[in-house]
Amino acid sequence: MIPPALSEEIEQIRETGSAVEVQEAEGWFNALFTGYPLPRGYNKAATNLLVKVPPAYPNGRPDMFWVDEDVLLASGAVSRSAESIEMAVGRRWRRFSWHPKNWNPGTDNLRTYLEFINRRLAQPL
Repeated sequence: MIPPALSEEIEQIRETGSAVEVQEAEGWFNALFTGYPLPRGYNKAATNLLVKVPPAYPNGRPDMFWVDEDVLLASGAVSRSAESIEMAVGRRWRRFSWHPKNWNPGTDNLRTYLEFINRRLAQPL
């Protein structure tokens, strides 16, 4: 069963126009975003995005994020800390091994984690 806090946050994110579904698999709640916009500097304008949310959420924080396997820098190179290709929820993904330094379950949530992802993607090194 999806934690109530996560379910509520997903509904709020959908209200902003984002396409997101949650699947429970492999011991995680997997938030799957379709058509997630990428900033300039990548080889495509949008991707699918996977955020694995731990069962202890919000006390447990999300860690890392995954995009379509074919997401590369505009130059064709692989972004820093995104070299690994992994299987999750039945398909291959490019893992961005980036970890938030702080997580406060009283103030942080899926939306603040998406802000963390956006800041990382804005640095297409």
